[in-house]
This record gives sequence, structure tokens and C-alpha cells, in this order.
Amino acid sequence: MELTITKRDGTKELFNADRINRSIERACYGMIDPIAKVTQVATDTKITLYNGITTEELDLATINAATQNIKENPDYDKIATRLLLKTIYKYILGDYGDNIEQLKKLHQDNFSNFIKKGVTDKILDSRMVELFDLDQLSRALKIERDELFVYAGLSTLLNRYSIKDKNQKPFETPQYFFMRVAMGLSYNEKDPTEWAIKFYEKMSQHEYVAGGSTNIYSGTATPSLSNCFLLEIHDDMGHISKSVADVMLLSKASGGIGASITKLRAAGSPLASNNTTSSGPTPFAKIIDTAIRAIQRGGKKKGALCFYMENWHLDFSDFIEWKHNAGDDYLRMRTADTAVFISDEFMRRVEKRMDWYMFDPKETPDLNELYGESFSKKYNEYIKMAEEGKLRMWKKVPATEQYRHILVAMQTTSHPWLTFKDSINLRALNNNTVTIHMSNLCTEICLPQDKDN
Repeated sequence: MELTITKRDGTKELFNADRINRSIERACYGMIDPIAKVTQVATDTKITLYNGITTEELDLATINAATQNIKENPDYDKIATRLLLKTIYKYILGDYGDNIEQLKKLHQDNFSNFIKKGVTDKILDSRMVELFDLDQLSRALKIERDELFVYAGLSTLLNRYSIKDKNQKPFETPQYFFMRVAMGLSYNEKDPTEWAIKFYEKMSQHEYVAGGSTNIYSGTATPSLSNCFLLEIHDDMGHISKSVADVMLLSKASGGIGASITKLRAAGSPLASNNTTSSGPTPFAKIIDTAIRAIQRGGKKKGALCFYMENWHLDFSDFIEWKHNAGDDYLRMRTADTAVFISDEFMRRVEKRMDWYMFDPKETPDLNELYGESFSKKYNEYIKMAEEGKLRMWKKVPATEQYRHILVAMQTTSHPWLTFKDSINLRALNNNTVTIHMSNLCTEICLPQDKDN
């Protein structure tokens, strides 16, 4: 049976096995026993073919045939990478006849058009044309550096970070990507072209790679370059509503978010405004969890957020269960992550096998703002008040029991992450401002927050 291939323009031609084999051969150059590798990839490719297969599907079939053999020999990773690069070159630069020198020339000759078309289509910022010597930048491109990629890195760059055209088709090669990001970082330099080349040299050699949001948005018409945001949600409906809106807008701009919810009063806490009781932090967290699930960061990644709660909060036992797979879905967070903000006081009580007391933040509002010795002193004062019947809502558990509960949840669901309030605040260089209430999504940034910041 004869197989036909459907080309991009819709026309059909007979399947040419020699053409596919030559393509795989070029991807195997410089390797040990290339004939065996070509035969393996070609054989695995042929199994998946069908009559009328498109050229795009045929390219993908050869790449998949290579990737499924990586477990047998890491050389197949390089083969898959080269095959993927070939498809991107052909789609963006056109036919180069497998001539490397021709490919380099096409790369340089088309760079200026890539930038200008991006600006015309309002994909790229107009400053990309106004501030740079595009001819000089095109001469700085080093296509041979695409050989530095492994398959996972290249496919991630193309699928998640490289920009697409108006039809959501590939718009930039890997080296165009690096130069586009470098240009977007250089607007305010004295000589933007010089600095774009300096940035490009580092990035194209994989010596430095910018963060996710920078990679997605640098040089574009919406240049949101910040990757991480931290915010604290306060205990009033207006600020809760504002925080939901902030989370949505920051997620839209591709930001990863850390949000402290320790200040939200506990479930059952009285509401003076209407003489009822609070539903606690969980339903409000669920609203945010749903909101970030609805938003694709940069159109490429699901929204991402981590909730932080101090473990003296009365509803902390519910918080531990937020990432559990079973239970009422309204009480579970399907997208957001969770992290516990632990004090040294708690760890001392675990060590000494003492009780751990939990309170309603409405009655103990200053605990969230204290750390170190000041926290321990005030915490013990509240324990005394609770035992004397001066607090409305509180409970106690053995500290070891809560710690075990945290660790079991962490082992089974990977949440909550453990972060240490006193270590963070006592070592912070900016702890002369206000208290640091949590970290960010990835737990590497610790900055102070208040209601307005």
C-alpha cells in the first residue's frame, strides 16, 4: 500500500522513506554506530505512519521515535533535540536544503524581519525597533549554540517560553528567543545594543537564564518581568475582595504568588456587623484557588500560588488537609499549594513534649506581627488568658501530635511545606521595616508585607 503525505499547503505527495532516513542520518552525525541509530528511529517511525499523515505529524513521529529510545541510550536525546530543531528552523526560516551555512545566513537575514513583524503585529514592544541596531544584533547570533540543548530543555523553551504568532504557531527560534529576552532587558542601558549582546552571550551559552515571567514577556508588548509576588490578606471583606483581584491580575502577568492568610479569623468567630459567625479562611482560599486555576500565566502555564498559615491559627488542622485528595471538594485546594509558618516556640514545645495552643486571630491579632522572644512572651500570655477563661475561642493539642500531623500530610501530599518564621525574620536584612509573614510560591524570597504592600 502506498502512503501519501499531506503537505502544509494541503497538497499530497508519496511518502519518501529515503528523505526521512536522510533527515535522521543528519541528526545522528558524530555519534557511535550511527547506522544502528538511524535504523532504530526509522523503524519506530514507520510503525506510526498512516495514509494522509501531515508533514507536522511526520516530524513529530520521528521525534517521538527518538525520545522513546532515550532510556536505552542517551545519544537518542541528542537525536531528538536535533530533529526538533530542524522542524523549528524549517517552519520559521523556510527550506535551507540542510546546508548549515545557508541556515546561518537565513538566521541572520531573517532576524530583522522577525523583530519588525513582531512590532507590526503588536506582539513585540516598539522599542525593539527604536532602540537597537538590528543588523549588529543579527551578526551576534550563534546558531551553533543550539547544540547545547538537551531535549527536555529545548521542548520546554519552545512550548512554554517562546512566543507564538497571531495563529499560535512558532514565531522564534531558540537563538531569536535569547536575543529577544536580552533586548527586553536592555531598554534603559546607555548603549542598548551593546548590553543586549552581553546578555545574549551569557544566556545563549546557558551560563545565565532569566526567570519564567521574564522569558515569556521580555521584549513583548506587555513586558511584565517580575516572577514572584508576596501579599498578605487582611481580615475584612474589602481587602479579601481586593486580594482576589490582585491574585488574578498578578497571575495573568505570569507571577507566582505567596499569600499569607493567618490574619483571617477562625470559623465560628463572631461577626459584629451582622451578629453571625465567620466561615473561616477555607472558603475564601477556595475562591482564590479557583481563580488561579482559571488563568493561564502568559497563556502557557496554570496560575500558581502558595497559601501560608501560622500553626497557632485555630483552623490550622483544616489547613493541613487542604491538599488531601479525598473529602469535600469545597474544602480542598486543587491548584494552590500550602506552607506552614513555624515558630521556634512551637519547635521547643515539640522537643519538650509540651502542649500547643491555637487561637482565633481576631482575639490574638498581634501574634502574627511578632517573632522570636517577643512572640514567645506574648504567646505564653495568651495561654494564661485562655486557661483563665478570658479568651472566647481556643484549643490545645500535644505539640508532637500536631507536628506528626504536619509531617504525615507532607509525606502523603507534599504539603504543607515547612518554613520557619523566626529564622526568616531574625536573619532578614530588612527586618527593621515590618514583619515578614511568609515567603513566595517557591519559598526562596522573604520580604515584609503589610496591608498596602
